[in-house]
Amino acid sequence: MKLTAAAGFKTLLCALALAAPARAAGAPAGQAPDIILIVVDCLRADHLSLYGYGRPTSPKLDAFAREAVVFRRASAPAPTTLLSFASIFTSREVSSHGVNALDRALGDSALTLAGILKIYNYRTAAFVGGLNLNPLFKLDQGFDDYVHINRTDASFKDTLPAALAWAKERAARGEKFFLVAHGNDLHTPYVFPASGLYDKGFKTSPRLGSLSESDERVFAVYKRRLKLAATGEVLTLTDGDAGHLVARYDEGINYSDALVGDFLEKLRAGKLLDNAVVIITADHGEGLFDHDYFFHDFNLYEDTLRVPLLVRAPGLAAGEVTEQVALIDLLPTVLDLAGIAPPEGAQGLSLRPLLYGREPGAAFSRDIFSESGVGGKAVRSGKWKLIWAPGRAELYDLESDPGEKKDLAAKEKKTVAGLKARILARLAADRKDQLGEALRSPDGFAAEMARDDAWLKSAYKEMNEAAGGR
Repeated sequence: MKLTAAAGFKTLLCALALAAPARAAGAPAGQAPDIILIVVDCLRADHLSLYGYGRPTSPKLDAFAREAVVFRRASAPAPTTLLSFASIFTSREVSSHGVNALDRALGDSALTLAGILKIYNYRTAAFVGGLNLNPLFKLDQGFDDYVHINRTDASFKDTLPAALAWAKERAARGEKFFLVAHGNDLHTPYVFPASGLYDKGFKTSPRLGSLSESDERVFAVYKRRLKLAATGEVLTLTDGDAGHLVARYDEGINYSDALVGDFLEKLRAGKLLDNAVVIITADHGEGLFDHDYFFHDFNLYEDTLRVPLLVRAPGLAAGEVTEQVALIDLLPTVLDLAGIAPPEGAQGLSLRPLLYGREPGAAFSRDIFSESGVGGKAVRSGKWKLIWAPGRAELYDLESDPGEKKDLAAKEKKTVAGLKARILARLAADRKDQLGEALRSPDGFAAEMARDDAWLKSAYKEMNEAAGGR
């Protein structure tokens, strides 16, 4: 049975409930928690002070972590917002949900986290921003309210006040709720106020400071060369330029941290955290030149795939989890904490055993897959991680080389072949049941996205060739 995104969804709700996930055995009826999911766009874990970063970028999240479970190794399914959110909402890998490019949308047959919770009488809302979360991509399925700000620089200062008002209204009416709040503050161009906290003393190129937002639609910041899309001009960035950009990124973390911290304090003051599961994470990280590339779209290294994950729940003791987990685990985890069994087809695992200190079991000794929208794939299997695309393979031992500095592909050809075979097998299996469909719009948006997608793939090919086909 297919779901529609708006009115048709409500019409089919009763019928859909017949095939809905069952309430988990032994779950306490009537005690289901509220669910609050906060997603900080472009936030890499290792630039948070709570994950050991040298700059004190995240004092509010540090405080929140003292009452939460912190997952040290959480992986995003993709280095792109659209692909990653589709995985979070469906508990499917990119190759399974099929929203694997900017000209793809989530099909009506998808059963999303919001849709499932709605069946169980949750009120649902998302307050999000940026091009990749446009409702035309149909990630709004299951939400009563999907408030989208169609700007790349949509900030938490735009989304959180409305999210707070919505949550207060639900509480006043005695309605349990699922709330998603997203902020794009860390996405370039950086428009948050300059604090001077870290960005000081860098000698920067005058030309870099004069670029307009349209100039910066360029993604191809590779090996510190910035290629402008409009003119083809190439700027070479200095150490000062790179230091300035990373410092601005870190100031953006501090800025977002203050906004999220204030939001949490207001929720607490209104007693809205008393029976709430709060999850804080990111859709992906940012390259920041660690592997030559500054942004994220092409990058399958840990700087873009390792994301923070913090979970706070009523009665849950604070702690840390070191097992490898994935963002596709959020849907089954939320449903488990709400006393609802996961739907058939969910590929993630409930993290509840890890949250409550139980042995993880053999199920957690699994491969973790990630995929970019331009052709790259990655798999983590035990200590190994393979990044693969036709004509390119990189292999890293994440136990001895967490920064992915030493490529072992040439020495470990058998390991590369085995991991490549696992990627291809997973891709073949996932394609049999994809949920995605072609993006459609009446106003030229789909055509624009198709052009952008083609341009990204062309730029990725150019970068691969510049890197010698690594």
